[in-house]
Amino acid sequence: MSAAVYLKALTALLSRIQDSQLSAVQAVGARIGESVAEGGVVHLFGCGHSHLAAEEVFIRSGTLTTVRAIWPDMITDKLERVEGLGAAVLAMGDVRPGEVLFIISNSGINPLPIDVAYEAGRRGAVTVAVTSKQHSLAVPSRHSSGRRLFEVCDHVLDTCVPAGDALVELPGSPGPVGPASTVGAVALIHAAMVEAAGWLIRRGIEPPVRISRNMPGGDEHNDMLARRYRDRIPELG
Repeated sequence: MSAAVYLKALTALLSRIQDSQLSAVQAVGARIGESVAEGGVVHLFGCGHSHLAAEEVFIRSGTLTTVRAIWPDMITDKLERVEGLGAAVLAMGDVRPGEVLFIISNSGINPLPIDVAYEAGRRGAVTVAVTSKQHSLAVPSRHSSGRRLFEVCDHVLDTCVPAGDALVELPGSPGPVGPASTVGAVALIHAAMVEAAGWLIRRGIEPPVRISRNMPGGDEHNDMLARRYRDRIPELG
């Protein structure tokens, strides 16, 4: 029965995201579409557990090929609370003016993602916070500016996850169980990518969607896209 409670809570969370975040997702999708139409790359950064959401969208069937995660292996979890590394992170990712950068942090209070947002703004990138506003507002920022991630980005996609990142209270447990931040973040990012694909189609532009290599023609299609974007996304091979 406990599993059913968690799955029901996840369903309710996704409904809250749809009801409260749709207009924000549409705005981000339009910015992605504009950048991709001009040859831009969409960047994703998350440290700590949040890097999972960045990896999910990178070189993945069913989403845009022109997406690059700023590779989390280069960042240890310990650096999440270290201030002053924003420029070094963006140097790894080659983030350019007008390109969209998703910055994923459930709490939105640690210095590294906030530094990345500040530096990306200075470079003219479009910054998108993927974060829990409820969690952010429940605790103080660890950044010297006193600001949280959602306060320093151009756009905010709120995962609607409660403070503490767990959905189910179980009698006898020392705390709530059933994390949700990864599910919420991935749903929001994929929704923005789908919106961007629709934005491009409505303007007569074929979106650079990656097809599963386990489907007929997938390898050939993806190889064609790799040739187009390999100079910016060397991981495409």
